[in-house]
Amino acid sequence: MNKFLIFLLALTVNFTFAQSVAVSSGNDFNNSSANFTSTGVWIKNVKGNSKLKGSPYLFDSWNNTTALIYAKNNKAYKFRSVNYNVQMERFEAKFSEDSILAFNPGNIEKVVIDGRTFKRYLDAEFQRNSYFEELVVTKSTTILRKHEIGIKEGMFNPLTQQKTTDDSMIIKEKYFYTTDNENLKLIKLKRSSILKMVEADKKNILKQYAKDNDLSFKDITDLKKIFGYYNTL
Repeated sequence: MNKFLIFLLALTVNFTFAQSVAVSSGNDFNNSSANFTSTGVWIKNVKGNSKLKGSPYLFDSWNNTTALIYAKNNKAYKFRSVNYNVQMERFEAKFSEDSILAFNPGNIEKVVIDGRTFKRYLDAEFQRNSYFEELVVTKSTTILRKHEIGIKEGMFNPLTQQKTTDDSMIIKEKYFYTTDNENLKLIKLKRSSILKMVEADKKNILKQYAKDNDLSFKDITDLKKIFGYYNTL
């Protein structure tokens, strides 16, 4: 697609999408998302390897109901058709099948897609900043989820010495918590591990609340309910 046409398309689409962005407390929302497209890079929609099944994208669909990019200039920009490329660790906006905008993470404070918040934290394993999904936020602790790409090998026939199914790309999850928003510690989603993060006098209260409401510490939705109650204590 002609680059000039792509630019015009970006202006038209983003001005349209940005009109319904609402003002939020403490933030200066900008109704000109087109300005933010200059902070990214236009890329081609490259077709995946035919011998590798699966997708590097976190969401099955690009059709988000709401996608807000909060920039470090204290402004927020509304986009439609945003997805997270787990393999490349970046958010992308699709304007057409052959024009995709990859956002520069250095200009982004956080991304909120359909109520899910993503922020960058230092990944100690790889010594680089990566996107983590904030699952639970309390006054003292934040629980995070990291999405990573893995390869599931296809079935192999030892008689013919050939693969009978293709390898597939899968998205794996790891969980962390931080008490200072800087140092992340790996954690398993189980009751004993989760309760170590809360005050001693609150542990039995949370255990009873989970029991009374049939909630599991291993389930993300239930965990959010448990900590929603915790934040009221």
